[in-house]
Formats: sequence, structure tokens, C-alpha cells
Amino acid sequence: MRKNIKKGVLKGKILIFVLRNIIKGPAVRILKFTDTEHKINDQPYLVFANHSDIIDPAYIIKTMRRYVRFVMSDHVMRMGIVGKLYNFIDSPIVFEREKGTDVLYDTIVDNIKAGINVAMYPEGAMTSTGETGYISKRNAALVKECDCTFVTYRGKGGYLKKPRWAKNSRKGPISGEVVNVYTKEQIRAMSEEELYKHIVEDLYFNIYDEQRIKHHEYITEDPAEHAEIILYGCPKCKEVGFLRTKGDKIFCNCGFEATVDNYGFWHSDDMKFDNIVDWDKFQKNLLKEIADKKRNSPEEVFCDKEQMIYSVHNADSVTLTEKGEIHLYGDRVELLSDKENIIIPIADVESIKTSSKMNLLLVTKKGYYEIRSPYPRSATKYIVAIRYLQDKENL
Repeated sequence: MRKNIKKGVLKGKILIFVLRNIIKGPAVRILKFTDTEHKINDQPYLVFANHSDIIDPAYIIKTMRRYVRFVMSDHVMRMGIVGKLYNFIDSPIVFEREKGTDVLYDTIVDNIKAGINVAMYPEGAMTSTGETGYISKRNAALVKECDCTFVTYRGKGGYLKKPRWAKNSRKGPISGEVVNVYTKEQIRAMSEEELYKHIVEDLYFNIYDEQRIKHHEYITEDPAEHAEIILYGCPKCKEVGFLRTKGDKIFCNCGFEATVDNYGFWHSDDMKFDNIVDWDKFQKNLLKEIADKKRNSPEEVFCDKEQMIYSVHNADSVTLTEKGEIHLYGDRVELLSDKENIIIPIADVESIKTSSKMNLLLVTKKGYYEIRSPYPRSATKYIVAIRYLQDKENL
């Protein structure tokens, strides 16, 4: 078991108790957050939740009324004051991507065995589309290994309150709920396949399905701006990476234009869908077609310039360049700077994710890199394209 595993727990319990009782009233009124509080008496327990809002941990603590140690990505710890604040309050379990998920899962099990409640987001990142993302079956095995009470939690509305890609937050409601509390005995009686099915069903949420029923307004100025961070495929000309936004509109040089309303739906005569979930399925198909044509070839797929490139090690980062370039080809990724050009064969990309709005996290056999951009551009298109170029599915 890890040394000093309980370090910070007592402080965290005290801080969470104080903060919860001081700010829960104003926070609920200001954020328009509603829930049914559900105190879990059996401890320790493991919580799985969907991830749609940067302050999701606060909602979980508000609903469940207990201290939990959250699993957080290493990029959060590099977010200046935000990372320091999370670390001070919660002493989180940090997922260091270059060490892999096996190390992370072992640490989670160690915490549970030490009697510490743990919460994590098995999607691995905040949703960019408003729909719960892919959840690996390995998470069902983790629940089995923890051998404790297991809780599933579903947040609603956080995505439209502040879409991961958005320039501005919106005024609108948020809610959260404990979906199920599974006893240790229930978990032991299930197969991993049965447990995985429960996890997926409990955590699944599509904000647009909800909006067609509830019709909640989420109001802000310039509601479309920065949507090109997630929307990279033009429905009219079918080119990738040329969409731009202004005010409540997204448009392309080909003449395409769509407008977003206060309910989060998009409207255009040039497309059959009206929401980002279906738009994302369309643009993934575009990239699949491109990848099938260019796989293992030296042809360029797309690129972005004026990029800030960092080398990451043990959750610390070193600046390689503040004016670099990232180029994706059918057979490789190139990170270019004045000092050096890093060439990474597609087969050597071990993991690729996004963090924050549009930072690209690239774990390779050469090293771990973070690529940031000073202007709105899609990091997601690299993730989708590289997975297809590796002949993998985008789930």
C-alpha cells in the first residue's frame, strides 16, 4: 500500500464540511442546481459519475454529503491556481498518463482498502458533445477489485450551462442524482459483463434528448463562439478544419451557415441534424473516409500553426516552443519548432486525449507532449483521425 495514503484526508473532510455548509445555499441559488441529497452510510465506497461540468466534484459532494477523494488528470494539476486549490482541498488521486491506467487503478484500490471514499469519471474527460462518452470495460473490473459499495451518479444540464468548447457560460438549470447504490454483495454476485451493462446504463445521458422534453433555456451572449473547437466538419462542402464562429452563428468559406438557439439546437438548411451529438457522428464519418484513403501514406491530413508545445514528465511540463506547428500525415505526426522537429510514427502514438477546452495530450514512445493553441481550433479532430489511421474505432 502506498505510504501516507491517508495524508490530507482529515483536512479534506473538515474543509469539505465547512465549504459545503457555508456556500451550498448561495451556490444553489446562483448556479440553479437542484438535487435530492443521498447520504451513503456504507463506507468506503466508489463513485462513478458522468462528466459534463468543470465543477462536477462540487455537485457530487453536495448530493452525497461525504468526503470523497477524486481522481483527476495530471493536466488539472498543471492548471496553476486551479490545480493548487484542488490539491489543497482534496489531495486527489492524480492520473499521470505516461504511467498508464494500471498504476492509476492500483492506487484507487489502495485508497478503498485504506477506507477512503473515491470518485472518478470513467469517460476519462468532460463530454464535448453533450452525450456520455465511451466507458472502457476495464472499469467494471476495477469495481470488482475494490470490493466495496458502488455508487453511480448522473449530472444533468452542466454541458449546456458551460459547454466544454464555449467562450461564455450560460444562465440555466443544472441537476444531479444518485442513480443506484450497489452493495458489496450485489457486486460480488454480478459478472463483469452484467456490471459493465449497469455502469453504461446508469451513466448514459444525452442533453439533447432531455431538451426535447424539458425545453430549458440556456442564455448567453455569442452562444456559438468557439464551437469550432468541437465542430470541425462542414456539412455542406465536407471539408475539415475551416469552420469559424461569430455571435450565434457558425460558418464556412463555402457558404454554409448555421445558427444556435437558447435551447442548444442548431439550425441550417444545409444539414439534416440539429444537435452536436449527431453533427459529431457526421464529422467522424468524414474523417474515417479520409483516413481510409491516406492510411500509411505520406499525404497530409491537416495541420495547425502557431501552437504551444510542451514536453511533460511526472505531471511537470517544459516549454519546447510557443510558436510551433502540428502536422498530421497518413503515416506520422510532426511537432515542429525552431529547436527541433519531433517525428512520431502513427503506430507509436500510445494515447491521445484532450484537456481543458482544446489542449491535446499526446503520449508516445518518444515522450508525453501537450499542444495548446492561442486561437480556437479543434484538438478532437486529431484524436479521431489518429484512431482511424491506427485502424481503431472511435467509440
